[in-house]
Amino acid sequence: MRQKITLLSVLLSILLLGACGQSNQSDEEFLTEFDGKLEHVHGIGYMGEKGIAFASHDGLKFYKDKKWNATTKQNNDYMGFNVVDKGFYTSGHPGKGSKLPNPLGIQKSTDGGKTLSDVAFEGDFDFHSMGVGDINHAIYVFNGHGNSQLSSGLHKTLDEGSSWERVKGEGIKGEIVGLAVHPTNEKMVAVSTKNGVYLSKDGGEIFSPLEENLNGTAVYFSENKLWYGTFHSKPKLTSYDLEEETKESITLPKLEQDAVAFFDKKQNTDEMVIYTYQNHAFITKNKGEKWSQIVTSGSID
Repeated sequence: MRQKITLLSVLLSILLLGACGQSNQSDEEFLTEFDGKLEHVHGIGYMGEKGIAFASHDGLKFYKDKKWNATTKQNNDYMGFNVVDKGFYTSGHPGKGSKLPNPLGIQKSTDGGKTLSDVAFEGDFDFHSMGVGDINHAIYVFNGHGNSQLSSGLHKTLDEGSSWERVKGEGIKGEIVGLAVHPTNEKMVAVSTKNGVYLSKDGGEIFSPLEENLNGTAVYFSENKLWYGTFHSKPKLTSYDLEEETKESITLPKLEQDAVAFFDKKQNTDEMVIYTYQNHAFITKNKGEKWSQIVTSGSID
């Protein structure tokens, strides 16, 4: 009898410990209708039933079925935001009233942003350029200033931040502004810089140029393609077939002295979303044949 009671106690303890990292707050309590200004967006992504997430300087905003919602808690200044198959990874700074350290280092959430857990460098770094694989969760970061925790340059971790490796990044020209990691192949990573777009197939050691002598803006991987934005007198969005090594130009909406800052694609569909440097957002459900504007200069439509 004592053995049964002990076993039950252990099981209850495990269940309680597992629940500690999750919020008991319902979606109805966590989300509220949003009709404000969308500014300082540092990442976007399709987040399951919640819709499209926009990571802003005062928390997450969600767009779904022509409706907008904002979070009521965890209204942090998110940067380096990456949606993955089981939540998201982010860096940035804590919001008003938050007990999180400043800067955030790398945090992750598996419950839509209700709770965050430390991955690495909590209180030490704020990564603006960070890429995370959708399924493999391989993390690449660019760090402009080093300290005792991490030297400057391009680094990666393949074990949730337990160990880090500095990679050469040979072939990259210009300041890195965007990072993307292939969803299943942790050795494939792309960067956009002020001089072009570069692709590595060996874990970040050597990069080959896909575009040069222009501004690279956004980079994003699907399973078979790399999608990237550029600007050279006018904005452009390109899909690059990773197997065939061919390029296809995607028709963009009319953008005046603007370019694609962030891009995401809904899995197994032709639906895509872009966010631009001039704080506009557009959605297409037919691979660019027709775009619908949902944000205009930061004002939601």
